[in-house]
Amino acid sequence: MNIYVIRHGETDWNAQRRIQGRSDIPLNAKGLELAQATAEAMKDIPFHAVYSSPLKRAVDTAEIILKDRPLPVILDDRIIEMGFGLFEGEVMSEDNPKLKGTAFMNFFCAPQLYIPPEGGESFAQVCQRTTEFLHELAARPELQEKNVLVSSHGAAIKGLLSSLYPSAPEDFWHGGVHKNCAVSLITAENGKLELKEDGKVYYEI
Repeated sequence: MNIYVIRHGETDWNAQRRIQGRSDIPLNAKGLELAQATAEAMKDIPFHAVYSSPLKRAVDTAEIILKDRPLPVILDDRIIEMGFGLFEGEVMSEDNPKLKGTAFMNFFCAPQLYIPPEGGESFAQVCQRTTEFLHELAARPELQEKNVLVSSHGAAIKGLLSSLYPSAPEDFWHGGVHKNCAVSLITAENGKLELKEDGKVYYEI
């Protein structure tokens, strides 16, 4: 099985550095352009199944990648973005008085010290649900030797990939957040999962 995991295209909140999480923000014009460029590069891959986070930016990205392929997009809550509770919509900046001095500011620089805000998720919770999704998908007998598309989000994808390169909590980001519409390729064969490509970008925009 070849599993192509794509991060959604850009949204206005991405561009504004706002904490997005579970907020259902749509793709912006650039996000649509990135997805379309990526779709063109992936047009010859014969996908057999497509899974997506239920958030619109991920679903729309999946549908753009599919183009004319007659496949349903299967929604799965386990690959939704990490929840950030009451901090969603805030600008991620040291100058933001709501965030300054809080453990939330460890999110990127020291994830082992991160404490989720009220209503938010921990890194461990994200890793658990996304890894469960990945291993369940890889075990599906009808999809062996098939191509599968998975459309998700920055932190959720890092959680999903976390079991493929065991590391300490401080290494959660493992090279940083993937760019919008970056694609990672995972192969699954005889129960063995292997990361073949990590965050490949197909566009030059």
